[in-house]
Amino acid sequence: MRLLARLVTGGGVAAFFFFSWVIMMLWNSIIAGHLALAKSLSYLQACGLWFMLTLLLAWTGIGLGWRFRTSWLSERWSEEFGRDIERKIKSGFARWVGAEKDLDWDELGERIEKKIKSRIKEWLAEGED
Repeated sequence: MRLLARLVTGGGVAAFFFFSWVIMMLWNSIIAGHLALAKSLSYLQACGLWFMLTLLLAWTGIGLGWRFRTSWLSERWSEEFGRDIERKIKSGFARWVGAEKDLDWDELGERIEKKIKSRIKEWLAEGED
């Protein structure tokens, strides 16, 4: 209950709805308007998208508040925590492009770029049909 009270009083709920509006505006302007890759989002769909992204990224620890991090995390532990997050992200990207986990970041970046370009070409080819 205390956590819920802190979220509500700290502007967490207001920030959620504000950023949902920002996501809706950006999506409708860029993705739907200029690039025409997808349909426009309603406000409630943008809220759902923002909530889903929050859940998917919660494991990274990004949502930890500044006071929480500095009160009990030592500098050494936070460096290890950062390396662990980087390792998880790198592993996820490597799995996505079908590469081995110990690939260096430069090569992984090139493979990600190739995969994104090929997916965009596929989407554009589907749109021509």
